[in-house]
Amino acid sequence: MTSGPAPTPASTADSIQLNDESLAMLLEEVSAMANSGRSLVSGLAGLNDVALGRLGRAADFVRARIEQGQSPSVAMASLSLPYQTSIRIAMQIMAETGSTLPIHETVRLIRQREDQRRHVWLAAINPLLNMLVASVVAFFVLPWILIAISESEPIPSPFAPSVTEICQTFAQNYALAAVVVICILACFAVWIHWGIRRSIRRAQPSRVLATFCRWLAIQIEIPDAKIDTARAIECAAEVAASGAPGGWKAVATNVRRGATSEHSLEIPQQAPAPIKECVVDLVAGKRDPQAIAHDLRKLSELHEQRANQQQTWWLQNVPHWIAWILMIAIIIVLLQAAISPLLHAIGEVPR
Repeated sequence: MTSGPAPTPASTADSIQLNDESLAMLLEEVSAMANSGRSLVSGLAGLNDVALGRLGRAADFVRARIEQGQSPSVAMASLSLPYQTSIRIAMQIMAETGSTLPIHETVRLIRQREDQRRHVWLAAINPLLNMLVASVVAFFVLPWILIAISESEPIPSPFAPSVTEICQTFAQNYALAAVVVICILACFAVWIHWGIRRSIRRAQPSRVLATFCRWLAIQIEIPDAKIDTARAIECAAEVAASGAPGGWKAVATNVRRGATSEHSLEIPQQAPAPIKECVVDLVAGKRDPQAIAHDLRKLSELHEQRANQQQTWWLQNVPHWIAWILMIAIIIVLLQAAISPLLHAIGEVPR
């Protein structure tokens, strides 16, 4: 029996997608190869080890694509769809300038995004636990307490029978109480998920600005490299907006045409004034590029901090408020159930 033809590297492209940590490790190896002067093809061939698992297969896949004539930047970028643009541009800059700064920045970006996602989802555990406790108390513990109080109530109120029936239903039917608790937790989890996605979208504009500033600063800081300002702006915008530079592409086009003022550059209106000033100074040569790069890094840190605040505010505050409101509501119900018979009896005492 004959076996089918061996899959070509192109046909296995979809199966070589790396997770964030493996991708960061491979990029660090590529950076080490460049610093040591080793050939990328030979260096990747040395990583083709069965013990490395998917990482080794990815290195072999990239090496095969390069040997077939594909550019190293495109071959490496095909390993990850989310970071495809940043990897491609980082590899291109490294090939042109010999600097590994863009590769290190891509690794930092990958690990930073991975840590942010992990922290966000871990932060969602505490509100879910609070809701679990509140639901268990409300549908497992509270019914027994209210039934005991209603049975010992000397003068029942007009609403006691309906409340007692509801409590008896949950107290005698654990399956129903469990289903209600699970439904509440599921609805709360969906709400938390929606809020997290909304917070991420809300923080996206600030994160895009932070990435743009940092990548523009990196290209300016590359030693002994002649800066193509238009291309540097375009590359930074592509990385920041995941391959869709938007209005910054028009800015790069205007730079190539010789524009130097803010009006002629047609800088996007949503760009903050300090970023506009840095771009104009860079294009017009009004300041030292290293000083502009320093300012851009500070602006990147500012917008990154703002994005983190926007992303975590909802998760750190709103779910906790909901949990506290539920716990306070349970305490109020317990106090009312415990005190109302006494107050009713005192009201019936003849004066």
